[in-house]
Amino acid sequence: MRDFALSRIVPDMPRVSLVVPLLLTSVAACTSPQYAIYQQQHGGGSETSASSDTPAETSSDSPLTTADPGGTAETGAGATTQTNGDPTAGDSATTGASTGDDGKAMPVAVELFLEPSPVTEVGPVQVSVSTSRPVESIDIFLKKKEDGDVPLVLGAAPGNPVHVFEVTSEAVPGDGMHTIRAVARAADGVSGESSEALLIDVQPGGSNVYPPYVKAGPINGFTSAALRGNGIDVAGYFETNDGLEAVAVHVDGTTGQPEGTPVLLGPVAVTGGGRGPAIATAGDDTAFVAWTRPANGSTQWAVSRVKFGEAKGPMWTGPSKTTANAIAVVDETLIVVGASEIGPNTHDLGVWWVSAESGEVLHAETFVPPPGEDPNNGRDEVGRGVAIVNDEVVVVGERETTNDDNELVRRTLVLRYSLVGETLDEWTSPGELMDEDAGMAVAPLRGGGFVVTGFGRNLQSSMRLVLTRWFTAEGEAGPVRIEPTTADALGFALGEDREGKLVIVGSLQQPKTDANAWVFAVPGPVGARVWEVVRNGPGQGPDEAAGLAVDAWGYSYVVGSEFDALQPRAFALRLYP
Repeated sequence: MRDFALSRIVPDMPRVSLVVPLLLTSVAACTSPQYAIYQQQHGGGSETSASSDTPAETSSDSPLTTADPGGTAETGAGATTQTNGDPTAGDSATTGASTGDDGKAMPVAVELFLEPSPVTEVGPVQVSVSTSRPVESIDIFLKKKEDGDVPLVLGAAPGNPVHVFEVTSEAVPGDGMHTIRAVARAADGVSGESSEALLIDVQPGGSNVYPPYVKAGPINGFTSAALRGNGIDVAGYFETNDGLEAVAVHVDGTTGQPEGTPVLLGPVAVTGGGRGPAIATAGDDTAFVAWTRPANGSTQWAVSRVKFGEAKGPMWTGPSKTTANAIAVVDETLIVVGASEIGPNTHDLGVWWVSAESGEVLHAETFVPPPGEDPNNGRDEVGRGVAIVNDEVVVVGERETTNDDNELVRRTLVLRYSLVGETLDEWTSPGELMDEDAGMAVAPLRGGGFVVTGFGRNLQSSMRLVLTRWFTAEGEAGPVRIEPTTADALGFALGEDREGKLVIVGSLQQPKTDANAWVFAVPGPVGARVWEVVRNGPGQGPDEAAGLAVDAWGYSYVVGSEFDALQPRAFALRLYP
């Protein structure tokens, strides 16, 4: 079934175990008291190998009897000792077969251990099996009322643990009581089985993992988030006596609270969803923040390196009359995305490749429409988002163009570059569903390709709707999804979780209120929203969810700003998948 990733054998572990791919934490071994209890309950025998003068080796390190690949045997108390010597010596001992005094094959008694049980949060479940004598393979099944036995793993080599599977949300494998069944098979054909009940009761998607971080004070809002370690690095803006400054802070993933002192980076000219400051991580201890700063009556982009707990790093600036709305990191290179001002309300989309060591601009690309479309270069193009997809740089934004009636409209623009800046392709939305649309964010998909979100609207209406479009790995445009709402809405960031759901964050104008932060998950191009969260700040003012990071287990870290007593305040929350 699609609910479970097939396990694979990990050859470099000391004992053969089956582990789900992408398991991020090491799996702890089960301990010996389980096996000792089993022996007390089932009356372990005193069988030994062919020589009765030599006592059987025993091990209390594991509840599983496991053949030692190094040539010795490791057995639980009362189990037959295996040898790797002459196959004629020790007869049945070398094959794992075991007979009683009457010459008949001994039964295989099985005991099953689940950790944790019950399951109350997203994460791995370890399945360990104890047997009364050596076995060759073990099958593990999950029993669901509607599906019957679903195989988790077949033909598993005895190990510690035998299998690990993942609970990714309340939907997979599903809340409620389940049964895990283990069937162990010995070399002589004898088998045994055991089962244990497993209660799964995790929080529904969209509910808070911990109380949200919401604090009135100098940090007025968060605008971007990126995963690092157990938590997120966040960029935002900070109110000072001299105006707003860009700020960076690390938020702990367990408590939801900022760690250490926020790092002030420099004055900010513009802020908010799709406008920055934007953050990207590099390595285990470094982040880079890009923002738009005031400069000589105009603006210019700025980038700063941040190592939390250390002094502020260097700040590098771009050309005059430029802006930065997004940033990505590839090895030792930063990709800054924004625009260059050409005239009042007119820009050319700009992409800069910047050295992460020196701040030197290594390469730059500008999108300008062909002269036949824009003879005087008087139309507006702005970059809003960037992602690394299959060793390509994918930039999304918006551009002015004309429709079939020769009316000026805004349309989503997608640009693809090589990692070093070679132009690969460009695509402009045909506006097949709505008169106008704009790309505000882009994210890669694990199955290949990428997805873009932003907004769309018709010319006769001022109301915007969240519009999301899927692209193939070759950059070909695919299905389009529009969120049905009765109010103005925008998407500022998105990401894919472990189940393939798409999480989108932005803002939603609700009836008789101002804009509120909007976070929701969709199953794909079609289907109702799986869950959604609307955050309405306690005071009047626009609230928005501006940044998103999705971790390996599917948890969504959402950051943004909301108003309280006419003052913006930052918020950060972590949601169940």
